[in-house]
Amino acid sequence: MKTNKIIVFLLLIMCCACSKEAIIESGELKEAIAQVWQNADSAQSVLRQIDIQTLSRYDEQRYRLTEAHLMLKRELRLPQHTDLDALALFFEDCGDEPSAGEAYYIQGAYLNWRGENTRAMQYLKKAETHATSAIIRGMTYYKMGRISEDEQLYDIALDNYHKALPHLEEAGLPLYLASVYREIGRNSPVALSDTFFLQSLAAAEQYGDTNLYLDIRYAQLSTQQTSTPELAQICQYLCHKAGQKRYAYDLVKYYIRNHAADSARIYLDLLAADTTAQIWSEQQYTLWESQYLHLKGRNREAYESLYTLYNEHFSKTESTSRASAFVAAQHYDNEVEHAKNLQLQLDKQRLHIILAIVLIAILSASIVLILYISRQRAKYLVEQTRSEQQIADLQKELIIRRESLKRVMNQRIELSKSMQEALLGSKKEEAIPQWAKGFIELNIFSTEAQWQHFLEEFKDCYGHILTDLQEQYPRLTNTDIQVIALYILGMDNSDICLLLGLTQRTVWSRRQRIKARIGMGEKESLDAWIESIVG
Repeated sequence: MKTNKIIVFLLLIMCCACSKEAIIESGELKEAIAQVWQNADSAQSVLRQIDIQTLSRYDEQRYRLTEAHLMLKRELRLPQHTDLDALALFFEDCGDEPSAGEAYYIQGAYLNWRGENTRAMQYLKKAETHATSAIIRGMTYYKMGRISEDEQLYDIALDNYHKALPHLEEAGLPLYLASVYREIGRNSPVALSDTFFLQSLAAAEQYGDTNLYLDIRYAQLSTQQTSTPELAQICQYLCHKAGQKRYAYDLVKYYIRNHAADSARIYLDLLAADTTAQIWSEQQYTLWESQYLHLKGRNREAYESLYTLYNEHFSKTESTSRASAFVAAQHYDNEVEHAKNLQLQLDKQRLHIILAIVLIAILSASIVLILYISRQRAKYLVEQTRSEQQIADLQKELIIRRESLKRVMNQRIELSKSMQEALLGSKKEEAIPQWAKGFIELNIFSTEAQWQHFLEEFKDCYGHILTDLQEQYPRLTNTDIQVIALYILGMDNSDICLLLGLTQRTVWSRRQRIKARIGMGEKESLDAWIESIVG
């Protein structure tokens, strides 16, 4: 017996271990998951030490999700064997909503990096629905904000950034808090942006990342739309020390505006080598290279001689050209104003035409709708009249059938009474012939078959009243139902005594029993109750 208990206990343990909802048992895997957001390098190191063959089915899927997350954070790609949709469905089946939300978030972040913003937003919406952890919800809103900003939906982007803040503050991750505050500062009015940039700088200082701190300071200076030496120094540091070539754009612009062609050439080459935002870099390179060539090709002496010739020519023609230039300018202004007025009139006429078309369409639709409703109403009125006539005919037929049933029952009672009075005048039962007894029994409910035949006739006239009474008052017996049915037909106590072969006392007793079984008081009227159920 003890051996059997041990076997059962071991089987239960195996079932729990093999269950798809088994919790994470690997300590190394727990540590890697905990380090994903804090220290990606440490998480990667721990993950490499895990033997995937020793993991349960659930832990294996969690391992693959963590692996995909780390590779996306470190290399901006996913493992080739990773199917994030399948992973998300697996975790949904397991009831692990946080892991399912993380899978959808990773897929959305990956598609955003690839530039597929529409699909990325679809997955981030799924992540918003499933995610319960603060960090995943915060990062989901942050990514949704970045995508909205890319699509130039700045109000929506700002709303998503604000939604991300409380979740990231709850998670306590200064790195991502700094990024969100920076984006809010970049998208806020200038009067409010400095407040958010200061919060972003404080979070970056808490995180201890110099590059992040300088990047936020760069964003703050860029919102002021001025090229300052401090901005140039920050860009130089980020270009050379941090290897972020996209900051070469601001340096090219700074040096060209300060006529330093050689320095501008250095950073133009760096901008051409930028691969993180290739399309943007190519556009900016084309724009600023043309400015560089203009600056580089400028000849100082030729420029000064050209300036001198221009001044001489201008002094000779100034007096004669000023009047014509004024007239031409005035004519131009008049034509522009006239064109504006014409365009305004055209816009008004177009608006009036559109309004007229809309009103005509509404009027036409209203007329069609009124006609349709009128036809439907006429149709319904005809059907209602026909239905009411059918109901009236059926009611008449029902009344006739009920009266016929009562008449038949009264005839049976009268025949029975007459026979009894004729044959029982001597009050000697033995003097009643057998044929007379048979006639009397035919007119009373002496057998079950006679009662069932009566019930069929009663049901044709009164429907399911008796069946409903038995369902509503299950304590009523068949004999009670017999008495109630005869009362419904208008029979008095003497008639019921005759039809059921009972005495007056027995019928009275049944009346009292019926009142008790339907919950009536002693002073309440059974006859009034019977009239109420017949209606």
